[in-house]
Amino acid sequence: MFNNKSNDPEFFSSTVTTETEKSCHSLQTDDLIYKNKNIQSTIQHSVETQTEAGQAPKDVAVDYDKLAAFLNKVTPKVLEALDEIYDNHTINSYEPIGSRDNDYQLKLLNKFSTIDEFDKQKKISSLSWNKNGGALAVAYSNNHTAWCDHQSRIKFYNLNRNDDKLSEAELKNYETNSCVTCLAYHPIEPSIIAAGLFNGDVLLWNIADNLSQPLQIIVHNEVVTSLMWRRTTITTDSSLLITTSSDGYIYINKLIDNFTDSKLINRFKIIKEHNPVENSRPPSASGRYERTIEPGLSITCLDISYKNNDIFIVGTLCGGLYKCSFNATTPVQGDESLIDPVVDEYERCDGSIVDLKCLSVHDILITCNSNKEIRIFNVTEMTMIRIINMEHTVTGLNFINNIIVTYGADEMIKFFNVNSGQICSDLKIKCQNHLISSLDISLKRNTIAIGDVLGNLEVWKVPPQTTIN
Repeated sequence: MFNNKSNDPEFFSSTVTTETEKSCHSLQTDDLIYKNKNIQSTIQHSVETQTEAGQAPKDVAVDYDKLAAFLNKVTPKVLEALDEIYDNHTINSYEPIGSRDNDYQLKLLNKFSTIDEFDKQKKISSLSWNKNGGALAVAYSNNHTAWCDHQSRIKFYNLNRNDDKLSEAELKNYETNSCVTCLAYHPIEPSIIAAGLFNGDVLLWNIADNLSQPLQIIVHNEVVTSLMWRRTTITTDSSLLITTSSDGYIYINKLIDNFTDSKLINRFKIIKEHNPVENSRPPSASGRYERTIEPGLSITCLDISYKNNDIFIVGTLCGGLYKCSFNATTPVQGDESLIDPVVDEYERCDGSIVDLKCLSVHDILITCNSNKEIRIFNVTEMTMIRIINMEHTVTGLNFINNIIVTYGADEMIKFFNVNSGQICSDLKIKCQNHLISSLDISLKRNTIAIGDVLGNLEVWKVPPQTTIN
């Protein structure tokens, strides 16, 4: 049944393969078809004018009388506007934000000596920019305390349009028969300038004329201590010139006949500043007046409130600080022509009031005194806001926006924040080894003119962003 038998092996090929089937499917959708349409409308129209061709212009009747009347009406305003922007370089200081220097500081434009052989031993006693800031008047004075018999002068320099630098060559100069103590350009007429002298004279020039002979406005009995034009408003007259003197008088003069003549319209004197030893002092600086026991001690400075143009502030040698009114009517010692202008008194100072300024941006009054203090008051509320103690005596004040600018018995110009009373550390001017004797600021051009006791003149450019909130 079972047999032993060997059979040969059977072989067959393997059906396993390493090749794989591949297929590619790029899209499950049909091919896309793109179409481009430039416009939604198939109709185009081109119209060059809104009028029909071929129509002749109609003749227009011109009433030349009405045209002349219109031109006569608008011409003064147009000329006034042109005068206002004449020599205005406001746009010149503009820089795109991307090109501005983050460290833009005060910049010295130029510095030179204004002294010649005639002016030796004189200091620059007063500076004044004209209304457009395009011209600067420079006055001189000797150092003296009593009689003055010096001749002096006023020099005029123009600003170069290209670089805002003063031309070092004077345009013209006027000689005076006494040292000049104060200057003031007219706030509207750029060619009118007034000067107060040490001998009590007040003079006026129209520098547009070639005549150097001045108009003598008034004569004080002593040195003229301050001089300013009344600020013009709708209700006030800018032809009023206000002068003060160490004789205690405040004179209000009206310039008439196109600044060729003047008329004294008010005399003020402060009754409270009565000093019984007045007659023991030496004669007046002019030598024309013997002192008597009378009210009205030496007035050192004056300024007008910006908030209320009828109010002015007066500082005196004995530390009195008075709020006064141009509309006051109280006579002094029965003299109907002499009026006491005082309506109120601020806190007195133990020393003398050296200078004072009313700020234009706030109802603020700043004063400096011989006690090395700067005091800040609210003009209307009559309150003292703060006291800034100084290392040296401050002899002069000014302001840029709401920054107080001071100079005095050292070579530094210092800037203070009126709101905090803190010094502005990023603003500083140092005059090399020379004491500063005068300073004036052109708000129109943001430039500061500085004069020293050796007759050197410096002009600085103030950063346009110089303001503190």
